[in-house]
Amino acid sequence: MKSASLKKLLTVLFSFTAFFALFVITAYADDYGDFTYSLVEPEDGEDFESYNEIDGYSTDDETPATVVEIPSEIEDAAVTVISASAFAWNGTVEEFIIPDTVTTIEDGAFYNCTALKVVVIPDSVTYIGDSAFQNCTSLEYVIIGDGVITVGDVAFKGCSSLAAVGLGSSVQTIGNGAFYDCAALTEIFIPSSVTSIGSFALGYTQEDDEEKALDMTFYTEDTVAVLESYISGTSFGSLSIAGCGDDHTPEWVLVRAATEEYTGLEIGICSVCKQLLMRDNNEISEVYEDDSALYTLIVAVIIVVILVVWIVIYIKRSKKRREKAIEDYKAGRPLDSEEERKAQEKKEKAKEGKKKAKQEKRLEKEKEIQG
Repeated sequence: MKSASLKKLLTVLFSFTAFFALFVITAYADDYGDFTYSLVEPEDGEDFESYNEIDGYSTDDETPATVVEIPSEIEDAAVTVISASAFAWNGTVEEFIIPDTVTTIEDGAFYNCTALKVVVIPDSVTYIGDSAFQNCTSLEYVIIGDGVITVGDVAFKGCSSLAAVGLGSSVQTIGNGAFYDCAALTEIFIPSSVTSIGSFALGYTQEDDEEKALDMTFYTEDTVAVLESYISGTSFGSLSIAGCGDDHTPEWVLVRAATEEYTGLEIGICSVCKQLLMRDNNEISEVYEDDSALYTLIVAVIIVVILVVWIVIYIKRSKKRREKAIEDYKAGRPLDSEEERKAQEKKEKAKEGKKKAKQEKRLEKEKEIQG
């Protein structure tokens, strides 16, 4: 009986201790602004530099930002991982700017972010996890960096507004259902690096719980064999595999609205077939033009013009003074000092003023006499 009571007491104490520990861990989770993060440090025998994982994001702002920049470094340790479900179910942010320190986007990291409109994945990222961007129904453009090797299963499934995808030059695997049920995505460029395309990865949408084949056009380099393997046994509406030659000149198109830091990101559109072909370059394009710099340049030009005009006037006046001094010297007149010269000029102006006043009075008298 006593042992049973003791066991019950120990159980209660253990439960209370566990609850308290959980409370302490939760209450004092590491925060960095609106982000929560975890620092991963090497243990005995492990050889890697400490890094941070972004675990979550939330804000108390009444009008939350629509563009959020994920930090690249926290407490001298790089942010390299966006953890599973870190930003899942966010319904306000239209774009998360991913820094070029991130190497991994884990499963469901941006799952069901219904306001998300554009995704730019930098070249540092090598892996996009399963369901990473699933059900981002407002997502319109995706640019996948040249470092990405794997696009996970159902990574972009259900992104019903997705109209353009730029696959980086290192992508090898497009997972099962990666772009399944993306009804707006009917054309895509497949780089030659791709060696595997999963089941229902491209060209299918869901209708009444059944797969429906879309009228899909693929633009390729030399991946026709992979595509033929992928589509064998399927029935696309009007499947075509089009070769897009290097002689086609891309037209650069803006795909992100202006923020405080960027005026936008550009992607390549083929000038002939009008389909998305490539990214602008291997990094996130920062094409921000500083208006203050332009303003400073205009002010500088105005100052230079004023300075030049003042110098010209000064030179002309100096030349006149020098000529007068030479004439005075030749005439045997004593040379005036600067103060004397100014006083003389003042007297001459006063004389001219008096003379002018007398002339005006004489003219007035003549008018009176004539009147």
